Amino acid sequence: MRKRYLYSLLFGIPGLFVAGLISIFLFAAFTGILWLYVFGDNSWPAASETMMTISFVVFFGVLWVGLISLGYLVGKKLETTPLLNRNHILISAGLTLMFIMLMLFQQWSVGTLGSRSDSLLCSEFCASHGYSASRMPPQNSGDRTCSCYDTSGNEALTVRLDSISK
Repeated sequence: MRKRYLYSLLFGIPGLFVAGLISIFLFAAFTGILWLYVFGDNSWPAASETMMTISFVVFFGVLWVGLISLGYLVGKKLETTPLLNRNHILISAGLTLMFIMLMLFQQWSVGTLGSRSDSLLCSEFCASHGYSASRMPPQNSGDRTCSCYDTSGNEALTVRLDSISK
């Protein structure tokens, strides 16, 4: 494989994450500016949502293609040297692994990965039995019960958390 294609790949894979992060941060700032100075708390025009989505995708794509093109140019410049630089491969793999680990850590910290919290177990239990709401006592109370409420807001069922299957 020619170095120009290898470096396109080496820049492109971590470049996907870099382009995503830059796009998210810039469009969050852009949305904040629109909210503060243009539209405010009033209802936004329907076209603004479509235009922002299209702009985000186009900006992300252009940024990612730009990073791949940069890799192509770097690889083309390095084709004169016969040896492959292992450090470049390790840096690319390390960056890719770092971004994947950051995503997994974020998902783990919000509770998507790993064991489910007591309040989530209670909420899922009540919803599966047709109740519209659930309540847990304060964590420091020592009371490990789950209360389910009907549509009128009356307590309909109280069970111990230990009896709810995990």
